[in-house]
Amino acid sequence: MKSFLLLLLLIPLPALAQEKEGYCNEGNTYAMRECAFSKLVQLDKKLKQELKSKTFEEWVGIRQTMCEEAYMQYKEGTIYPLMILKCSVDMNKTLLQKTRGLN
Repeated sequence: MKSFLLLLLLIPLPALAQEKEGYCNEGNTYAMRECAFSKLVQLDKKLKQELKSKTFEEWVGIRQTMCEEAYMQYKEGTIYPLMILKCSVDMNKTLLQKTRGLN
């Protein structure tokens, strides 16, 4: 019975790994930062097309503040810039999904 339950727990793992592919988790910290920055630039371009200029500028400020507060515990570490970038990417993706639902 225990091995059956363990097997059930292991089944979703490949799906989670595939979901995170392309999420800038490969290479060293510098490579991951470059990847995340590139994704952020792409998503910012898409958002600029969806939002008014003033709204986009306000969004960037809000996003930055939220991500900085969310990852304050990492502020002194070398991982902090990467955490901020990934948070920004995630927030942009969410906003893009929500704005597409409004159109």
